[in-house]
Amino acid sequence: MEGLSEFINQRMEEWKVPGLAVAIVHDSEIIFCEGFGFRDVEKGLKVTSKTLFAIGSCTKAFTTMAMGILAERGKLDWDKPVRHYLPTFKLYDSYASEHMTLRDLVTHRSGLPRHDFMWYNSSLTRKEIVERLQYLEPNHELRTVFQYQNLMYMTAGYLVGEISESSWEEFVQQEIFNPLSMGDSNFSVVKSQETDDFSLPYREKDDVVKAIPFRNVDTSGPAGSINSNVTDMAKWLLLHQNQGNYEDKQIINPGILTQM
Repeated sequence: MEGLSEFINQRMEEWKVPGLAVAIVHDSEIIFCEGFGFRDVEKGLKVTSKTLFAIGSCTKAFTTMAMGILAERGKLDWDKPVRHYLPTFKLYDSYASEHMTLRDLVTHRSGLPRHDFMWYNSSLTRKEIVERLQYLEPNHELRTVFQYQNLMYMTAGYLVGEISESSWEEFVQQEIFNPLSMGDSNFSVVKSQETDDFSLPYREKDDVVKAIPFRNVDTSGPAGSINSNVTDMAKWLLLHQNQGNYEDKQIINPGILTQM
C-alpha cells in the first residue's frame, strides 16, 4: 500500500481525471476506501468515499443477480424462452422470437446490433420499448455472434419486474441493496442530484476537461442506470469474494454466482 495515494494522484493528473474514488478489498476486509480530486471542480468540492458516481454498465451484473435470485426461488429458468414469461415478446426474426431464452437476453447473442438510438434520450417507457423490439432488424442469427446489446438487458430487467410483480428497481432495492446495506445507492441521476455528495459528469474534448450535463437513462435502467459510491460498491465486491455471503448472511447461492 506504500505510495498508493501518490501513484493515484500522479495518474489522475496524467489522465486529466477531475476526481475518483478507490476501494481495495482483501481477505474479506475493506482495507482502503478513499476519494481523490474533485467531484465539482468549479466549486472546489472534493470526492469522498461517499461521493455518488454513475456505475454505468456495471449495473448489468445487478440485473443478472436479480434474475439469479428469482431462479434460485424457482420463479424463472435461464433456459426457457422469454415468451414463456412475456407472451407478447416479439422480435423482427420469428425464430428468435420463439427461441430466445433468458440466458440469451443477458449474454449479448441476440443477433441484434446495438440499436441504441431506440432508448437513448427516448421518452418511451420500458414497456413501450419492449413492444417495439419487433421492428429492429438483426444483422446476425440468434446465438451466432457476440454483440453488446443494452436493449436485451433492459428487457431482462423489465421481465424481473413482471415476474416479481413489482419493478426492477424495487426488486434490486429489496433483494440486493438492502441486504448489503448499500444505503446510498440509487437508480437515477435525478436521485443522485438530490443528495449532498455526488459527482458532476466530466468529459475531455480537445485536451480540455469540462463538466457536461447529466444524462438520464432511467428507461434503460437495468442496462446502466445505477449510481453508487465506493463504500457501497466495496460491499458488492465482498459479496462476490465470499461466494454470495455477506456478514454471515447467505444472500445468494454460490452456484448462481457461477451462472452469472
